[in-house]
Amino acid sequence: MASRARSALATVVGWLLVVVAVLITLRFVVGTLAWFIRSFLGLVLIVGLFVAWLILKAPDDADDAEDG
Repeated sequence: MASRARSALATVVGWLLVVVAVLITLRFVVGTLAWFIRSFLGLVLIVGLFVAWLILKAPDDADDAEDG
């Protein structure tokens, strides 16, 4: 009877190890994807702000200068 209980307990412990390993792997994958998405969005934001700054900093056109 004791070996049957040990076998059942070993099965439960084995499944718990599998569940923990899957959760750790899943968190790693989701965290990595989130990091890539955050990095991409940050890069898009920086490039967008730089382009907007260049557009706003550009001198007026020659036509606009003659009107004023």
